Formats: sequence, C-alpha cells, structure tokens
Amino acid sequence: MNPLFTTMSRYAVIDLGTNTCNLLIADAEAEAEGSFETIYDRKLPVKLGRGGIHNNILLPDAMERGIAALQNHLHTIRSYNVSKVVVVGTSALRGAVNRHEFINKVKELLGMEIKIIDGELEAALIFRGVRLSLPDRLGKYLIMDIGGGSTEFILANDHEIIWKRSFNIGIARALETICMSDPVTSSEILAFEQWFDQHLHDLWSTCQHHLPQTLVGCSGAFDTFMDIYENEEPDLKIRKVSEFPLEAYREIHQRLIFSNHETRSKMKGMDKMRVEMIVIASVFTNFILRKLNIPKLLHTHNALKEGVMDLFISNGL
Repeated sequence: MNPLFTTMSRYAVIDLGTNTCNLLIADAEAEAEGSFETIYDRKLPVKLGRGGIHNNILLPDAMERGIAALQNHLHTIRSYNVSKVVVVGTSALRGAVNRHEFINKVKELLGMEIKIIDGELEAALIFRGVRLSLPDRLGKYLIMDIGGGSTEFILANDHEIIWKRSFNIGIARALETICMSDPVTSSEILAFEQWFDQHLHDLWSTCQHHLPQTLVGCSGAFDTFMDIYENEEPDLKIRKVSEFPLEAYREIHQRLIFSNHETRSKMKGMDKMRVEMIVIASVFTNFILRKLNIPKLLHTHNALKEGVMDLFISNGL
C-alpha cells in the first residue's frame, strides 16, 4: 500500500465521464454500514468525447485532458490520506475503440486502474446514490441523469427499481449531431426535441404505464439549474435533495434559451464548465417534463459517484 494512503476508513471515488471528471472523498461511518460522510467533492472539465464521440474514438488532446484531470485528482487524494481509490469510466470510454490505449497510459503514468462500467450498471449505481438522499413515501418517480455521452433514466418507487435504461443521447452527442446557433433558434430546439424523441420510445411506453409523478434530476446540469435558481456560486455547498418549483425552473429555462454564450457566462450561479451545454440540457429537461406531464421536480446532488461510494464501502467494487 502506498504510505500516503494511511486512513483506513477514508475512500475516494473518481467518476471519469464524457464531459467532467468528478472526485468524491468520504469517510465510512462505522455506526451505519455502507453510509459515509463527504469530505471533499469536486469536478473538473475533461471533454473526453469532444471531436470523436460519434466515431467511437478518443482523440489525443482528449486523452491529454483526461490524464491531466486524473493527475490533479490524484494529488488531492494523496493530500487527504485516502486508503482506497476506485476509478470508473462511463459512456465516452466504454464506446471508444481505442480506450485501452488511454487506460494503459493512465496505469503507466499514474498507477490508477480504470473500471469501465456498462450502461445498466451505471443506471443501477445512479439509483443507489440518489436513493441515499431521497425522502420516504415519494411514490413512483423518474430519475434523470444527463451526461455528455449518455443519459440514464431510472423509474422507481419507495422500495425498488421498476425499470432502468441508459440511452446514448448525452449532450455532447446532441451537439455533434445538430448544429446550434448562439442563441439557439426555435427550429433548432424542435430538431433537438425530435432527436431525443426518436431515441426514447421505451421510456415513453414505460412511463405511460407507470405514470411517475416526480422527476428527480441529479447532479450535473441540475446542480447548475439549482445554483442559478438560488443565485449561488457553483460548489459553495453540497445539497442532498430539495424541491425545485416548476415555475422557477421554467423561468430559468426561458432565460437560458434566449441567452447567448456571453450572457450565460455572466449569469450568477453558472458553472463555467456548462456554459456551452446547459441550453440543450435544459431543452432536454423541459421536453421530458412536458412530454410526460410530470407535476413535480426534485433536485439532488447525489448521482453515480455517491452510488459507487456506497457500494465501495459496503461490498467492495
């Protein structure tokens, strides 16, 4: 064991996604098996899928960004005296034909092993992380986790997952499929909605049968929506779960779709990493709410990395 990793109850999870590389450091709580206390939570831009996601390839500059982000997080992990680390890779990595070149470089340069998880496991782990933050007696609800390469939907109730699916319709893929003006035009919004719609037939039929009454938006873009709503700078606090009034969300949605890049970059609460992609993330969210006629929206900061952490502490991974 590396002598820098000395605190046996302290763990680190890195979620290497298509757009961001997220680090969670937590201490296991001995009195409650599987639970943890967050010590550090940070995300870095990585854009692993930029320029190559539609060709299922990682470009050299994307690999460089990925290694730089992992190196930055590794420096943090060492300063926190972490005992165990797990790194998971998602859509951009699992789809890339040259992923092993990147994985091998990371192993050689940083000594880190990346575990690629498939879409089904990603959705299950997102549910595990989100469920830690949700109240009881919520009824049927739909979790939505918008990523760069994929978007996960999990239909659940208070007791179990009813249905889950990972769709390869993340925001990075959307923006490499349909050109977006600045600001976005109404015809482009319609084109994005039609693109989402044609990929989501399984979601529509499942929700038509089960009729979820709450959309739970987790992490990512939903953190930014909430930061704008609360007029807070990003990363000032780590929320668990809170209700997001629909009228407030719709007002933010209107601000976003009528804004240009410069205006968004100056918005209070805007995460600089999301200035480019937040508009289409909001178009996607608004489309889901409207299409499924869901009357309630919740936001939780918890997502994949919290689910991985809970599993890591409970059972190992």
